[in-house]
Amino acid sequence: MILDHLDNVVLYKNIDPNLTLGLDFIKNTDFSKLEEGKHLINGEDVFAILQSYDSKPESECRLESHKKYVDIQYVISGEEYIGVTSFNNQAVLEDLPHNDVTFFEGTGQKIKVTTGNFAVFFQTDIHAPCIKIGHPKKILKVVVKVALKH
Repeated sequence: MILDHLDNVVLYKNIDPNLTLGLDFIKNTDFSKLEEGKHLINGEDVFAILQSYDSKPESECRLESHKKYVDIQYVISGEEYIGVTSFNNQAVLEDLPHNDVTFFEGTGQKIKVTTGNFAVFFQTDIHAPCIKIGHPKKILKVVVKVALKH
């Protein structure tokens, strides 16, 4: 997992070419000019989902992981907690391979992600996004899905 500020994306650009495409997208895109929904960056290998929602109580947020894609979650505006944990024999609640997501029982350690921060969740990082800080807040976030080349 990586948690950092948008100003530091250059530090992570040599990890993988597709990850670089995703990081360049969040660094160089004017999100006020994009509609919510899916935006292809490099076909189905790298794409972004722009979304707006209200953060939720932790009890409504499930731990998840992905087998095919790495998530880059960038908070454009707002703040939320993301629960994070590693694999430790958690019970699977639901496996949806056609959506590249597996949901797990349990909670994670909460990390705070605010405007301008991004988090990268690799396939081994179990995460629960959208958790409210205090009371529910409006969040504008882009999730870039990245299929690593290496």
